[in-house]
Amino acid sequence: MRGWILLAAVCCVLRADERTQRLAASLSKQADAFRKIAPDVVGQETLFQRAIKPGKGGFHIRVGASVQKPPEPVWQERRILSEYSFAAFAGERGALHELRRVTSVDGRAVQDSKKAQQELAAIVTAPDDKRKKELLEQFEKYGLVGAVTDFGQLLLLFDSHDVMHYEFTYRRTEMQGLARLLVFGYQQIDGPGGLTVIDATRGGESQQNVPIGGEVWVGENNFIPVRITLATENGAVREEASVDYSMSAYGALLPVFTEHRELRDGKVVVENKFGYADFHKFDAASQIKFGSK
Repeated sequence: MRGWILLAAVCCVLRADERTQRLAASLSKQADAFRKIAPDVVGQETLFQRAIKPGKGGFHIRVGASVQKPPEPVWQERRILSEYSFAAFAGERGALHELRRVTSVDGRAVQDSKKAQQELAAIVTAPDDKRKKELLEQFEKYGLVGAVTDFGQLLLLFDSHDVMHYEFTYRRTEMQGLARLLVFGYQQIDGPGGLTVIDATRGGESQQNVPIGGEVWVGENNFIPVRITLATENGAVREEASVDYSMSAYGALLPVFTEHRELRDGKVVVENKFGYADFHKFDAASQIKFGSK
């Protein structure tokens, strides 16, 4: 009987190894394909944010029962539409950043969509990083709390250069409609880590250099990722994100939905929901041709 148990255990381990090896190969293949196509496409992004409004300083008089009770948090909601793309910065090996040109804020038009596409195309293709960084910083000026960027390309964690920095473990199966999905956990074991977060409350751009982990959901038959989740903790602050992907007409995955939460001392203070649609190549959206000289 022991022999049968040992054989079954060995078979399970080998199967797990085969699964994780196939997962790593698929992730790196899809990440490399994403890197190739992402700077050539533009889409429309809709962001809905619900967040606790940052408190204002100053002297406040409270009397009676209110002295014993802390003030209730004030929540604010924002809805922002943008033209959306990706761009590389000089000096950053292989890194891509999300770039946005805002067209509407809370139902109020800011810029014509066609003009925003033209300007975004010009900035993405420009060799000067100054205008690209200005777009990153402009996002927080629309009253967003802790404007978070660079989740759309979460898949790039696992490109062919970096997939080796993660350990994968098979966890369970899930159903998504009629599709059967395999769910793997991942944990960063070495290499650079962290998320880039533009946060006005911290005086500008801050970098969290903490190891990350989460889950990867893939198709049972093809191992193509459909969802990647992420979680990081830095003291009392916890960041959680989930990005859904689908195969585009260009033979590469592109994001369709991102959900992000920021928790402080275990309480949610920011919720972001990003929806993406109508991805197409720049040359179909503007007169600027990618790769033109």
